[in-house]
Amino acid sequence: MLGINIISLKGGIGKSFIAFQLAKKLSKNRNVVIIDRSLSRTLSNYFNIKDEFPNGDYKKDIDNIPLVNLGCSKNFLSLDIGKIVEEYRKYKDYDVIIVDNPPLFSDECFEKNLIAWINAFNEYSYKAIPILAPPDEIIDYTMRLMLPINDFLSDIIQKNLGFKSTRLFNPLAIIVNEVTASYQINFENIRKYFRDTLIITIPFDKKILLNPFNVDIKELDPLVEYLSTLI
Repeated sequence: MLGINIISLKGGIGKSFIAFQLAKKLSKNRNVVIIDRSLSRTLSNYFNIKDEFPNGDYKKDIDNIPLVNLGCSKNFLSLDIGKIVEEYRKYKDYDVIIVDNPPLFSDECFEKNLIAWINAFNEYSYKAIPILAPPDEIIDYTMRLMLPINDFLSDIIQKNLGFKSTRLFNPLAIIVNEVTASYQINFENIRKYFRDTLIITIPFDKKILLNPFNVDIKELDPLVEYLSTLI
């Protein structure tokens, strides 16, 4: 099973759109499930999932892809962690679990969710695809803010599981979204932080803004091909 966390440090830059697009493409040859943990519940709202885990209809099949609403809430925070572990274990036989996350460092449910994930899958590597957006100044600022992520993860594991691990954050790729035709990405600057990581760019397109979940993003095809080798 390959877990993929779609992450960013800010909202509104296309995490949910990219999570769904990747799921659609990977589901052509693999069994995929999407976990919606976003604060806005973008995917759950778009596909009319109104209930929250663990009550009611908190999941729905979208073109044979289960979409599960595990968004952060007071109810989620009050749950016994065993219930969350049990929910995750329902998907252990899937090839891919794609998690649409809230902005990092602003997610009060992150710690509980991370420990539940580790208990469910015995998976300590936090495999992620960070989403960035121009201009260069914002990209550079975002990358610098991401530097403490490994220590952040390690501290959570030490606090809850009693040991310290040093290599937890595993960026599978970097996606730069909404790139205009006139904008030249400074790839060297990104490589300062993630030397060998695959970098994907998605152009700005009004068609995507108008209908983000019903378009084909061919720029993601190389990433899908790469991810398929990891499953």
